Amino acid sequence: MRGQGERRMYSEEALCEIRARTDIVEVVSGYVLLKQAGNTYKGLCPFHTEKTPSFTVSADKQLFYCFGCGVGGDVFSFVMKIENMNFGDAVRMLAERAGVALSQDESPEARAAREKRRRLYECMEAACSYYETVFAKSRDAKEARDYVKRRGLSDETARCFRLGYAPRAWDSVLTTLTGSGFLREELVAAGLIIPSKSGKGHYDRFRGRLMFPITDTSGRIIGFGGRVLDDSEPKYLNSPETALFRKGKTVYGLALAKNSIRNESRAVIVEGYMDAIMCYQFGFKNVVATLGTALTKEQADTVSRYAPQVIIAYDADAAGGAATLRGMELLAGVGAGVKIAILPQGEDPDSMLRKCGKEAFAEVLEDAKPLTAYKLHLITSQADTSKLDERIKAAKEVARVLANVESAVERVEYAGKAAKMLGVSQEAMLGDINRLVKVSGSRRVKRRSREAQDRFEASRYTSFKDDIARSDEVVQVLKAERLLLRLMWESKEVLETAAKRLKWDELSDERHRTLARAIEESQDAHPEGMGKDGLTSGQVIGLIDNGGILEYAAGILVGEDEKLPDNLKKAAEDCINVILEHHLLDRIREIEKELMSLSCTGEMQKSKELLAELGCLKKRISEELQPFRGTL
Repeated sequence: MRGQGERRMYSEEALCEIRARTDIVEVVSGYVLLKQAGNTYKGLCPFHTEKTPSFTVSADKQLFYCFGCGVGGDVFSFVMKIENMNFGDAVRMLAERAGVALSQDESPEARAAREKRRRLYECMEAACSYYETVFAKSRDAKEARDYVKRRGLSDETARCFRLGYAPRAWDSVLTTLTGSGFLREELVAAGLIIPSKSGKGHYDRFRGRLMFPITDTSGRIIGFGGRVLDDSEPKYLNSPETALFRKGKTVYGLALAKNSIRNESRAVIVEGYMDAIMCYQFGFKNVVATLGTALTKEQADTVSRYAPQVIIAYDADAAGGAATLRGMELLAGVGAGVKIAILPQGEDPDSMLRKCGKEAFAEVLEDAKPLTAYKLHLITSQADTSKLDERIKAAKEVARVLANVESAVERVEYAGKAAKMLGVSQEAMLGDINRLVKVSGSRRVKRRSREAQDRFEASRYTSFKDDIARSDEVVQVLKAERLLLRLMWESKEVLETAAKRLKWDELSDERHRTLARAIEESQDAHPEGMGKDGLTSGQVIGLIDNGGILEYAAGILVGEDEKLPDNLKKAAEDCINVILEHHLLDRIREIEKELMSLSCTGEMQKSKELLAELGCLKKRISEELQPFRGTL
């Protein structure tokens, strides 16, 4: 999420102008199907899997919040999350969209950093264009063109993915790009050339390789993958980590695939460049690839933001099976619905499409198995059922897998199929499964209880005093604080009343203290904004740099189909009374503990002081705060 350093790259005036020219509903609608519901818009959250819409966008407040997973913020936060960008990149993207010039608003340091990054993008684009030209026109690239043709790629597909060729010479890119005005330091920073070990020069990183440009989600070149055309090692060579390229965070082909992924609500992940490219050529345009490595959590998170369902279609070999399982666990961990396409033995998507055609591959995707079914497939297909010891070993593995399945019906169904494939008794297998379920059952119950409590703590707050009064003390205070913060944001009069009667440190939650200070600071900075309709969200949100607090604040400010009380001032007074009473009761409990300890030491003077304070506190609660009973 954004941090203070990133925000300070741009003046608040520039950020406010971007907000003023940008409609968050329009931006979000490019990624999420929204339907108007009263004063807000709702849709299925793009950041977690859900069936009932809890993702809410407020056109009036220019904020979004998901009441299911707790993600929220302003338009900058949304673009950062959905496009996997940092704050600076999101600002630049929205500024370009809104037609806001940023250069004159930047600090010298920010301008220098932006210029350096711009030069890196230009450098990578120039290198890509050079590789493309060599591939298309140079006699030295004939072997690369023949290879691409043998692999079945059309000229149109090669152009679409901007395939290129790096000549065998040691300095072709170095000479070409420095001749175009790029500095050697820039080529090193882009990962295109390497300093020689002698320290007296540089040479090209990629030589004699078919080049696969790697882009970010906007289609800008950030790196390359190069494949040798002989038996040299390594077979594939990727760009090093640079300011633009992070191998573990990048997904190949996503810029071309993201629209199809959104439209189909499903993504397919393959292992290699050629797998993704061949799928695209055959009409499967929702396909992306990892970069020659196992799927990472960052890649899983990125893909799951575009689609609730993901199919893994890795090579049908032992290594592919292991990588598939790791990928499934990661995708399931970020909330994606995961299935596995089981390819014929010895095939990958590229070879299967060329041998069997589009319909066969489509059938494999449609027959993709969920996680549990795939685990059982691996266990049963790898066991030699002619040997008793292997059947028993496989049956035990099946039992361990199925003991973690929540549904008893599902366990029975899977157990029956696995027992039949292994040639063992279904009743005996179910016995083993049930014994494991009993052992782990209490652990699951405790875990679900903790999860339910966590969801409750982050759940929606109420706007009604009777709900507040019925809650236990801690939850009652949290709800009162949330409502008060929203009222402070809506009304200058409420803000002034709360500031007179409360110290922000008396609020029980650090997030509430931060938001209260932001509201007050925004009022001081924008007194003209505190009119009838209160502050704008940008004036408040713009003062919060902590990403977690910003998300939480968005939930408070957006609300969820909540009608504010008719009498804002009276509602605020009730909330303040609840907060003050809780604060005073906390102090009373502290005094009572101190008095208990002092009774053993005989410190009469200290005891008298504490008793006097105790009497004052109880009198204040009785006279000032007890009239509040939580009734409307």
